[in-house]
Amino acid sequence: MNRQEIATRLAALRQSGRVRPDDEQCEALAHALDNMPASEIALFGSRVEPDRRGGDIDVLLLTEAPAFETARAVAVRFFSRCEEKIDLMVLHPGAITPEQQDFLSRIHKVELA
Repeated sequence: MNRQEIATRLAALRQSGRVRPDDEQCEALAHALDNMPASEIALFGSRVEPDRRGGDIDVLLLTEAPAFETARAVAVRFFSRCEEKIDLMVLHPGAITPEQQDFLSRIHKVELA
């Protein structure tokens, strides 16, 4: 998914009240996730709970790309546009452990791609 598609999706989700990142954070997320080779990209945590305030931005990426390098690349790109705290969970879709699957089944997430 390219930057414009992510930005459009984030804008629609913000307008509907499903996610809480502000304009600067949405632009930084769209920049950071531009053309990310992932089968799933989603927000989770406090930023997808409309009644909460503050909190870091939690992003889930399911990708076959190396986890550490992917997380580092997304974080660097995000921080080049925004100084908000971001947490990245990068998982290989074919190697999810039972513990990770349990976690994924319990979180409320909003898919971006």
